[in-house]
Amino acid sequence: MSNNSLLLVDPNFKADASANCHLLLKITNDSFSYAVVGKDTEEINIIFDKQGCEDVQKELKSAFETDSYLSLNYVTVKAAIHTSNFIFIPDEWFDGEHLSVYAKYLGSDAKVYTKHNDKLGFNTVFCLDEDLKSNLPEKTDLFPQSEPLMVLFNHLADESLLIDFTAVSFNVLYVKDKKIVFQNHYQSENAEEFNYFLLLMIEQLGLTDTIPVYLQGIINEDDEHYNCLLKYFNQLYFFLPAGKQNSELLADMPKHYFSGLLALDLCE
Repeated sequence: MSNNSLLLVDPNFKADASANCHLLLKITNDSFSYAVVGKDTEEINIIFDKQGCEDVQKELKSAFETDSYLSLNYVTVKAAIHTSNFIFIPDEWFDGEHLSVYAKYLGSDAKVYTKHNDKLGFNTVFCLDEDLKSNLPEKTDLFPQSEPLMVLFNHLADESLLIDFTAVSFNVLYVKDKKIVFQNHYQSENAEEFNYFLLLMIEQLGLTDTIPVYLQGIINEDDEHYNCLLKYFNQLYFFLPAGKQNSELLADMPKHYFSGLLALDLCE
């Protein structure tokens, strides 16, 4: 494996067991990861992660051509895919019969997709890179990159930040009064860039130092991003989705690295 990728496999996992497993794929603008999770047991059988991808589409295509685990038959395939072409529309304003009317707001001529969040009462309307999508299995259930964050809002404090990091970017969700107020994705290759975007959010959202900040993805205690957050907030928590904390496969890993990926299993 290259030095920016990781593959963990349960030695007891058998290929024919895939028919009772979910394949979860998290595809950002600069990383690609997947997990194989037991449908009934929720046991994590396989984790793959590759950070710092120069060409995600190329990496994805190569993975599906060469990785034998990706060619197995899974009961469900879910993929959360980065896109900058998305909008959120409340249920009362949404017209599912005429999705094309939203195309002019998406900044893309690509096919329009939609995901309804019943608990939050709104729809995410989005476009995807069709060349990238063509590498995925035909039965893949497609989600925008924001969805694994959205599905965790009930696990957060009434007012809080949830930040999911890759090696060179981050995805953020802001909840206030148990309602989603803000969601966005930023490219941030160093602490200076991260600090800039953080100050921008603090100012525009009126954030105080007392709100809890939940962290997941590629971040560690006392690294430059963590220390940057400590300048402005005094409650930082590494965050894990319910039901996945005790996986033997991740016993020696910082489990929050894969929280965003595993949260995809909760998306519907």
